[in-house]
Amino acid sequence: MSSYTLYGTFLSMPCVKAGLMLDLCGLPYEYKHVNLRAGESKTPDFLKLNKWGQVPVLVADGASMTQSGAILLELAAKAGKFDGANPEEKRQVREWLFWEADLLYPGIASTRAQRLFYNGAPEVIAFFKGRGERALGMLNEALIGKDYLVCATPTVADIACFVTVSYAGDAELSLDAFPAIQAWMKRMAALPGMKVPQEALPKPAA
Repeated sequence: MSSYTLYGTFLSMPCVKAGLMLDLCGLPYEYKHVNLRAGESKTPDFLKLNKWGQVPVLVADGASMTQSGAILLELAAKAGKFDGANPEEKRQVREWLFWEADLLYPGIASTRAQRLFYNGAPEVIAFFKGRGERALGMLNEALIGKDYLVCATPTVADIACFVTVSYAGDAELSLDAFPAIQAWMKRMAALPGMKVPQEALPKPAA
């Protein structure tokens, strides 16, 4: 069995995606907290794992993987689950995964970061929040009459989007106008191995 070590921080939504994917696949892993404020992601040792100096990093049997979307796809292949069952479904899964990274994630994560961490200017927050509202509308429309985004079972596209939408409250984005998303969130939360995203990764000792 492969051994996994996840480097990350509990505040990072991409790190949460990687940790939850490991849990959902039933793959035990060691977790190592990276203190970004202390510059631990820019040390020479860490840069050997990820030349961009970012988290998450997943080390599997000595080989490091970076970028949460790539990690999700790699784990899906290793576990034989959470991907499409045929070429057409796989194509759609990847479209949704990259859509999440392009529109949904910036709309929610950047709004959250500007509000909670960067004391962002109101016009900057409003810009990113508008992207988040647009993305939530698109996601809700796609989920109408469907259990999951691509097929009858959840895929990495659902996992990535679920984690991001779970932080909508931090961005002051309400889901009240999106009933299809609300129903889908409940289905995702009930999956075996699923955790509350905000509690998925250990917090460092005080």
